[in-house]
Order: sequence, then C-alpha cells, then structure tokens
Amino acid sequence: MVKFVKSIPMALAAAAILAVTPVPEGANLTSVAFAQDEAPKKKQKTRKVQAIPLAFQKKLEKIQETLQPEEMSEADLEATKTQRLARAIELLDDALEGRGVNDYARSIVYQYKAQVAFERDDTRGAIEAFETVLQFKESIPVAQEHGIMYNLAQLYYSVEELDKAIDYAQRWEAAVSEVDPALIGVTQKIFIGQLYYMKEDYGRTLEYIDAAIADAEAVDTIEVKENWYGLKLSAHYERSEFPQVRDTLITMIVNWPAPNYWVQLASVYQEMGEDESFYSLMEAAYKQGFLDEKPAQLVNVAQIQISRDAPIKCAWILNRALNEKLIEDTAENQKLLGQCYMAASDYRRALDPLSAAAEKDSDGDLWLQIGQVQMQVDRYEDAEKSFTKMQKAFEDDEENADKNAAKLLAGVMMHGQVLTELKRFDDAKRMFSKASRLSKTSRDRGAVASWRKYLAAEEAREQMLTGR
Repeated sequence: MVKFVKSIPMALAAAAILAVTPVPEGANLTSVAFAQDEAPKKKQKTRKVQAIPLAFQKKLEKIQETLQPEEMSEADLEATKTQRLARAIELLDDALEGRGVNDYARSIVYQYKAQVAFERDDTRGAIEAFETVLQFKESIPVAQEHGIMYNLAQLYYSVEELDKAIDYAQRWEAAVSEVDPALIGVTQKIFIGQLYYMKEDYGRTLEYIDAAIADAEAVDTIEVKENWYGLKLSAHYERSEFPQVRDTLITMIVNWPAPNYWVQLASVYQEMGEDESFYSLMEAAYKQGFLDEKPAQLVNVAQIQISRDAPIKCAWILNRALNEKLIEDTAENQKLLGQCYMAASDYRRALDPLSAAAEKDSDGDLWLQIGQVQMQVDRYEDAEKSFTKMQKAFEDDEENADKNAAKLLAGVMMHGQVLTELKRFDDAKRMFSKASRLSKTSRDRGAVASWRKYLAAEEAREQMLTGR
C-alpha cells in the first residue's frame, strides 16, 4: 500500500500567520499607542514632557487640517491625497525650522512624517521617521515610546527584516514588562510568536502561542482564533512532536471541523504507528465526503481496504470515484480497480478495468494476467486476443527482453493451450513451435513436448468425432 502523504503543508502555516497591518489605515500616527487586551492595569511609569510653543501648536493644527480636512468627502480626500501629503511634508519641514522647537515638538513632527510615509505606502520612510522619534525618547511619554517600538516591530516584519522586527519586539516586551507584564496581551504574544516562527525558532513560537491561548481561554471577552492553533500545529509538526500535533488537531476538529484536519489527523496516527486509528479516521473522512475533492486520498482510502482484508470495498470506492470522475481514468487507477476485484475473487468484473489499463500502457505483464483470468472463466476467444497483445508488448520491449523471456515463454505456451481449446490446431502447432524455440532449459522443452502430445491427442479425437 502506498504510504499516506503525511506532511502538513507549509500553506497551513502561512494561513495561520495573521496578516499584520503595522498601523491601521487612516490612523493618526502623532499619537501612537500599542493595542492592549483586557487586563488589569497598574500605574504606569510617567515621564515629564516639554511644553509645546504656541506658534508650533498653530502649525500643527494647520498640518492636521491639511492631512484630514473637515467637511470633505471620501472621494475628494482620495482625489487630493497626493497634493495634501506633499503640502503636509512642506509644512512639517517648515515646522522643524521654527524658533523654540524642542525635542518633544520634533518627535511630533516625525510622527506626522511617519503617518505621511505610511499613507504613501512608503514603509521604509515610516520606519526611518519612527526611529528618528526614538532619538527623542526621553522627551516623549513612556506609553508613546512603547507604542512606537511595537509599530517598528510590525513595520520591519512587513518588509521581511525579521531580525530587526524581533529586536524591536524584544525591546518593547522588556520595556512594557517593567511597567506591568499584564500589558503584554494576547494580540502581542501571537504577533511575537509569528516572528519566531518565521525565524524557525519553533520552541519560542510555542512559548508565545501557548501563553496567548491560555490568556484568551481565561477570559470571556477574547475569542480564541483558529489560525492561532494552526500556527501551534505547524510549530509542533516542525519539531516532530506528533503527540502534540495529534492533540492540537483534535482540538481543531472539535472547534473548527474542517475536512483537512481529519485527513491530517489520520496521517499523524499513521506516523505514530497507530494504523487502526489511521484506517478508521480515513474511512470516517471518506464517508463524510471530505475526500471527494482529493483524488490521491480517495485512492489511498481504497488501498486501505486491501490492508483491512476488504478488497471488495476497495473496488466499490474506486468504481464510484471513476464513474463520478473524482479520480482520473488512468492506467494505474484502472489496474488498481481490477486488482481489487481480483483480490475479492470477482474475476469477471476484474477483466474490464485490467484490460483498460493494459491498453493504455501496452503492459505485457498485465495482458498475461488478463489472459490467465479469461482462461479460468472459459473466455477463450478473449484470452487468445490478450495473449496476442501480450506477445507484442513483450517483443516490442527489447530493452527488457532477458527479464521478460520466462514470462513470454509462459504466455506463448498458454496461448497454444487456448488455441487447442478453440480447435485451431494448426495455429496451436505454430504456437508450440514458437514456445520450443523460446525454451532455454530441458524442463521448458519437456513442458512444451507434453503440450504437443496433448494437442495431437485432441486433434485426433476431433477427427474421430467429426469423421474427417
């Protein structure tokens, strides 16, 4: 039996990784704060910030009005976007050059620059602006500094610079932990787990994903997501932790009963050597229609029936799949169908699929088998045609002539027997003469001689009966 394809596709891991949007579209980056899940909050560390000069405040108001003018429709906002952003940059540069501009004011300008870059889809520009803000971190609120570090982790993730993304995530986590570890919520743990997964650090991935799931399950206000378990599943699989893969899949089947999870769970049981559980799950998946769009697995579940000494069920599955075009009408599938009928001793039904397979592949071995079955069910005319095709297939395969020599001899001798039963005595004599030429051992020649004697006796009896 072909071993079941056991790998959990990397596509599953990709689907499990959330699409991280570094900053929500349209967000005002002048007041960045990291998302927090519901959790008790302690009094946070504070930092005294500088006062903003009045003249600078007025410039900020003008910049804000340029970026988000009041009483303008969405269509007009989009139409004027390029001009508005360009004008905002001019105003921001002008604001930086004003008198009395302190570090806090500069940090606000660069947060606006980050917003403009983000709206221009200029991720690198947004990163540069945010990193400039951190140069003034002693002049901005602590929570704002934390939010910018977290956003930088997300931005670096979006441009696939994972080392820098992880560095900022670690810096953010360490800083927030000093304030209150409870502020590191489920969303953040999932995100950091994703970063470690992309770096192939599956142990750290599981630390964060498991912690996030535990936190979410502890409260009623946070929904546990299927893709969190998908990431957990992939991390365990990469570590070859099959008992944990099994347990994770069972949880996923209970909560999100997708067809793929049944098949994957079956493959895990096979990997663990629990064949009966593997067989049972595959059959259950088949009966629920979960395999109807998975040709390879339909064939596999049919093969399972042979292993379970139920070859007729193998034939039923394959016959339905071929009739409903759920699997391709290939020589291999037709041959398997025929072999299932053969194993079930239903020789007559085996002949059509076996013949179809032999025709497709010009398979001498298969034509030999078909001819033998046809002899057993007294279909001598059909057997004669099969042995003719067998000889042609073997003789055309010059490369494997030596390997096929014994089979060709056996087939030619059976061809002679069939011709004898059909009372085509002259043709039978020619066939046994060919068998004699093909014989390499005294045993083979003795067998041919015995069949020639039988042929002579049958011909004599026929002459006596017919008076010829």
